[in-house]
Amino acid sequence: MEFWEQNESMGNPWYRSDRSVGFIIISLVILIGVLICLWPVKKDVTLFSHAEHLPLTKKASPRSELQIALDEASMPNRTVILTMLNKAYSEADGLLNLFLQSFREGENTENLIRHILFLTVDQVSFYQCLDLNLHCYKINMESRDLSDEVLYMTNSFIAMMWARTRLLSEVLRLGYSFIFTDMDILWLRNPFTNLKHQGEDMLLGCDGYNGLPYDDRNSINTGFFFVSSNNNTISFLDKWYAARNNSEGKKEQDVLNDLKSKGEFHKMGIKVRYLDLEHFSGMCQTKYDAKKVTTVHANCCRTMKAKMMDLTAMLETWRTLNSTSEVIWPRHKACHDSWKVQNIRKSMFSPFYFFYLQVTSPEDDELETTLKFLSNKYKTVIITIINKSHTEEEGLLDLFLRGLRGGRGTDYLNDRILFVAVDQVALTRCTEIRLNCYKLEMSSPDLLKGVAYKKDVENMWMNTYFLRMVLKRGYSFIFTNVDVLWLRNPLQNFIPEREDMSFSCDAYNGQPFDNSNSISTGFFFVASNNKTITFFDKWYGARNNSGLATEQDALNYLKTEGVFDKLNMKVRYLDTNIFCGLCQRKCNVKKVLTVNANCCGTEQAKISDLSALLKAKLRSDGQASVKWPKPKACLDSLKIPDELEP
Repeated sequence: MEFWEQNESMGNPWYRSDRSVGFIIISLVILIGVLICLWPVKKDVTLFSHAEHLPLTKKASPRSELQIALDEASMPNRTVILTMLNKAYSEADGLLNLFLQSFREGENTENLIRHILFLTVDQVSFYQCLDLNLHCYKINMESRDLSDEVLYMTNSFIAMMWARTRLLSEVLRLGYSFIFTDMDILWLRNPFTNLKHQGEDMLLGCDGYNGLPYDDRNSINTGFFFVSSNNNTISFLDKWYAARNNSEGKKEQDVLNDLKSKGEFHKMGIKVRYLDLEHFSGMCQTKYDAKKVTTVHANCCRTMKAKMMDLTAMLETWRTLNSTSEVIWPRHKACHDSWKVQNIRKSMFSPFYFFYLQVTSPEDDELETTLKFLSNKYKTVIITIINKSHTEEEGLLDLFLRGLRGGRGTDYLNDRILFVAVDQVALTRCTEIRLNCYKLEMSSPDLLKGVAYKKDVENMWMNTYFLRMVLKRGYSFIFTNVDVLWLRNPLQNFIPEREDMSFSCDAYNGQPFDNSNSISTGFFFVASNNKTITFFDKWYGARNNSGLATEQDALNYLKTEGVFDKLNMKVRYLDTNIFCGLCQRKCNVKKVLTVNANCCGTEQAKISDLSALLKAKLRSDGQASVKWPKPKACLDSLKIPDELEP
């Protein structure tokens, strides 16, 4: 204060005038500011109209991180390539490295790297992505850790697929079309020539392609697909994502197949084209056209290690290719072997069988791992048994799988069934076509030499023991013979809390809880609990008194002896209108879920009549007006004259 006081006391006129001028200027500034705020200003329509459409202004809402990432990665036509990345994929010499290498070495593909947006599911992969100067976006996975290898059809795999679907819906909503590609796909040629769409809303990759690009019977694979952003596709992806709530543990691809089967594409005005396997191929195939192959997907492969080995071999072969040379593409041995699981060994210490599992510790128990992998939310697994004759070309196994592919809501069940092979030939074929296979290995000690025992009866008792073992591990099951067509999904009919057991019937009297119904063990459900485990102990023990009788005969014997009632078991018998068989000459076309080739003498007759029935079902598409064929081959195999038919 001394300085100012000194100047004032000295009577400095400049001090007073400066101070006055300052007050005046400040007052004027305040007055002008008030007038500007109160004065009605006419909006500059041209300027603000333009500003409202700019991505970032104070007037417009700030862009999200996703929108910024999409802007940076997208092509001029607002199309972007999307893929998912986690820690396991981003490790040195992992899938990410192989994926990028295919772009660098492919025909006209290297420039596409700058249009890929990597959707990362953990912090490590996000930082690794940034270090490689790629376009990266981190997905919120709601506290689920997906950094490790995500095995096919595990809970983590399913969660990751649904998170992807949710994000893809948001991408469309922001006005971006996209190609989604799994990271286990080699891009060997630029695919855009073959992806030019003429009014299609979606272009979908296939596991199985029938040659008809607009036929909804093609089997979808969501590892590679294109979606155009419009109101119809936005609504469809919203519906697809919402369907997860009733999906009973299905992956998004299975739910998409369900929606397709229900005609949702047509109902919502979605035009879909299915991509041919000559250009967009996968490891479900063994042959490739060197001049056409564009992408190769490591589908039909369970582990990342197997994918890496077989894709690396494919890329090495690609390097040797030129437009005129003939190349021999490598066999997918690692992927083939990735479906094999630990053997269950059977030793026969007497004319009747004792089985054991070679297990050193719970961690080594592959059966437990497999059951957990295949079971649904009710801890229920589907099981069937196959042998050499079943697995012959155009045999019962092929027909069984064809029925699943053509059934309503059954296509995805291929991935949910445990195929128990009783011989090496069956195991080999099972693994070749990438099913979930388990081997029951047989050995015959000397004391069994000369013992006459029917092979099919032997297999039935083997199966009974195996099912008993499944129950003791806490898993419920649906057992189906391979000569049963699944025309519609029956799973909602079997929930462990409702009944202890449910049996299909050779003959049904209309009373679902009447033990006088005639049981067929070709299709049945058993809930895992103390009562059913005790019953299976008794059932398997009854083989000692059954002579050469089948396990079905032993089961009927226990039923007539009142064992169900003694154990206080609730047993339901399945209506033959719904769970039909060839013992019935007619099935309710609108209701039938499964058809069992019972009352049939030979395997060839079963194949003949079931094939005719499946063809009729596909032709009828559920219309009651279509006449189903008579099981003539099965009638002939039993030598039943037409006049004696019921």
